[in-house]
Amino acid sequence: MPFSLLHPALFGFGIAAVSIPIILHLLKRKRRPISWGAMRFLEQAYRKRRRILTIEQLILLTLRCLLLVCIALGVGSLVLGSGLSRALPTTLVIVIDQSIGSALETQGQTSLQKNKHFALRALNQLDQARGDRVVLISAATPASGLILPESSDLNAVRMMIENMTPTDSRLDLPGALALSSSVPVNPDEQSQRVLVLAVSGRGLAQHSETSNSPSDYTTAPQRFDRVLVRVPETEPTNNISILHAANTRSLMTQTGPTLPMGVRLDLERSGEHTASDQSTALRIVDQQGNTIGSDRIEWQPGQSHIQAIVPINPDSLESMGARTAMIKAVIDDDHNNLDNSRLVALATRRHIRVGVIDKAQHILDSITDANARISASRWVRAALTPSGNKTMGVSVVDIDARRAGAMLNTDLDAVIILSPGSLDESAWDRIHDLNTSGMLVIITPDAHDDSLRWIDQADAMADNFVSQSMSESGRIVREHHIPLSLAPRQKTDALGLLSGIAPELDDLSSSVLVYRSLDLRPSSNHAIALLEDGSALAIEHHSNDARGVLVVFASPFDLESTNLMARAMFVPLLHEVIRQGVGIGSSMPTINAGDRTPYEPWIATSQRVGWGQDVSSPPATADEDNSAAGILAQLDSQGTTRRFVIINPDASGSN
Repeated sequence: MPFSLLHPALFGFGIAAVSIPIILHLLKRKRRPISWGAMRFLEQAYRKRRRILTIEQLILLTLRCLLLVCIALGVGSLVLGSGLSRALPTTLVIVIDQSIGSALETQGQTSLQKNKHFALRALNQLDQARGDRVVLISAATPASGLILPESSDLNAVRMMIENMTPTDSRLDLPGALALSSSVPVNPDEQSQRVLVLAVSGRGLAQHSETSNSPSDYTTAPQRFDRVLVRVPETEPTNNISILHAANTRSLMTQTGPTLPMGVRLDLERSGEHTASDQSTALRIVDQQGNTIGSDRIEWQPGQSHIQAIVPINPDSLESMGARTAMIKAVIDDDHNNLDNSRLVALATRRHIRVGVIDKAQHILDSITDANARISASRWVRAALTPSGNKTMGVSVVDIDARRAGAMLNTDLDAVIILSPGSLDESAWDRIHDLNTSGMLVIITPDAHDDSLRWIDQADAMADNFVSQSMSESGRIVREHHIPLSLAPRQKTDALGLLSGIAPELDDLSSSVLVYRSLDLRPSSNHAIALLEDGSALAIEHHSNDARGVLVVFASPFDLESTNLMARAMFVPLLHEVIRQGVGIGSSMPTINAGDRTPYEPWIATSQRVGWGQDVSSPPATADEDNSAAGILAQLDSQGTTRRFVIINPDASGSN
């Protein structure tokens, strides 16, 4: 059992005094005896008692030394136990790790159980009658003071520690140490401060290596008289976690063709198993627990990261509200089960409503009749609704460009602007607002109007992205005397919203020609297919302050500018851009446990929704705690669920 001294100097002086009897004993000198007649009888008696006298002298010497030791201990005030002073009141600051990494199990016990045992040992040494107090801080992101300021109710603190469970968020040791340093100190009150770091050795090592503020690990402990740290674990651990999960397609329609769909998973493994082969089963389940997709991956020796796509059958998926279906990716249980699942949201529609903004029909008829051309709006309607109904999962709403400001509403999922020069300011303001709320906006140059004033309006929605994409040569509109074709063997990252049809694109685009186009030259991750000269067939943009996607085509949908509409590529191109763009704009925010919840001005309240729960009867109590994974429903002032926020385990903190 450890001990400490209130007066170590006096104790040292007393221990030094123990040497005095020993020195005196050793300084005794034996004198040379002088023989005389009667002495031989005394010598014979002495020899008989010599051994007994020696033992008596040693016992006497020992008693004298022990007497001085006891005096030294009395003066030095020895304290047995935890090392906490029995004379001065103690403020015990406990920083306990209950992050996702604390769920790691080794030798039949989780790291959190060891953390709690370590913290309780220190707590049990306190004396409430002496005025001892406790501060309890959780080191899970975001670090929080569970008991702050300090409390003298030791039993309540003990119960709180015993009831702690692992969260799904990562360790936030710098934040916890900052809170521990903020505990006030009364200069007029004599007391000692003790910091208890109930954190696994792995957590301490990880954050000491990655922290951007190393001073957090040196400054905070200096404010305390004593720091108690848990002994690091030495046993190896093995764990596999799902770092990321996402749908290969962002939207599912309940009518129209069923398109191939899957879930893309990123997995990570750690521990001694990384040096060997290993197999992991993957499952995708719906809200009823039905398996809608499965696969198995094989790890190679030395492999710590792997990607896999699990095909799924979405036919049985049902919306749980806010036009969203939820699915869950699951892997086998291991030493940490908190990072073995991940939620994914899938936007659902019965059919996609697309508004097509063009000149009034009588104006188009006069123009097209005179020039024997097919109008752009007719090409679009033929591609989206070839039989005039919703068999393709899309319905089209024709909108007169002169009345667009009044006709645009939130019932639409996307708008295609074919005559941007005909829109007035109010229409552009309305389009901007709808794009901000998540609506897909597609713009093409006007086939009958060479004015490019609309580029300024598009830039207002896209942070000047459209004009920045124009060629620096100043050739905004180019006539191609030798028509341009699409670049062969395009990279997936240069296809943007068309990446889902990448394998078929070369065959579909082989006969597409462009005769006249805007010179759009964005970075590859903003292009929707590249032309052979490096310019883009179209560009896409996701604004920082908008949920919706903006797409700008380089050519109008007119046969004098391109033959795209008359080729096999046009139908899948238009459907793919619309489905993926609408899905992105309708996607639910996904955050890691412990992160800040996305906020919108229309949010009146937020409520937790259980996995598979019917949101038609929302829970009675609100829950804003983001440290646990799950689904957060965000409701407007009318009590309508407008969207869900998915809170996933922060698997980066578990390995």
